[in-house]
Amino acid sequence: MGFGYLLMGYLTVFLLYILASSVGVGPFALLIGYLLMLYGLLQLRRFQSSFSIAAILTLPLSVTAVLECVKEIFTWLLWDIPFWGTGFTVGLGWTSFLLLICFQFAMLYGIRMLSMEVGLPKITSAAVRNTLFVGIYACVYIVGQFPASEWLRPYLTLSVNLLNLICAFCNLLLLLSCNKNICAAGDEEVTPKRSRFDWVNRMDDKFESLHQTMNEGARKDGEELMRRHLEKKNKKKKK
Repeated sequence: MGFGYLLMGYLTVFLLYILASSVGVGPFALLIGYLLMLYGLLQLRRFQSSFSIAAILTLPLSVTAVLECVKEIFTWLLWDIPFWGTGFTVGLGWTSFLLLICFQFAMLYGIRMLSMEVGLPKITSAAVRNTLFVGIYACVYIVGQFPASEWLRPYLTLSVNLLNLICAFCNLLLLLSCNKNICAAGDEEVTPKRSRFDWVNRMDDKFESLHQTMNEGARKDGEELMRRHLEKKNKKKKK
């Protein structure tokens, strides 16, 4: 349906970008990630029109990535770009940040609408929860940029980094869940297909294993609580 490409693009933009930046190719990773997400969203748009908003937002994001790629190439060549001053850098940074926040809101809105349509309340709830996380992250980041909050800057920086990781991790789990549980009409009774990408299958398997372990642990805890309750109840009856 497109969730596989959306997952790959999201992983590239929000996690692999960090590794790519350490070797000087971060902007190119961003561009690849945006294009992958655009391709996935265009496929998803056929099933739920709400994904159109997120697809449109990947276009200006791709433009910002292209500008960053040009800057990186000029840096390798030891050339200066005449118009690329401090003000342009700050403006481009804020533009990219706001576009990414809006993109995540739009992506989660599309997932929420599609999951409601196919009757998956858990995915719907997760999309709403992740939207709240992204909103909190955006607010904390913006507050940290005001001069009046200079004394809070060290604490806010830690909070922003932590919230960013939480948002990325939760959205990746949500996309994995969508890739596994949402299918095109007519494929409901078909055995879920394995992805053509092995790393997606490995992540899916680990997520499923973790989910089963948590469910088993919750079941055992529930049985233990019930056993203790019955023991206390029987002791009271004997007295």
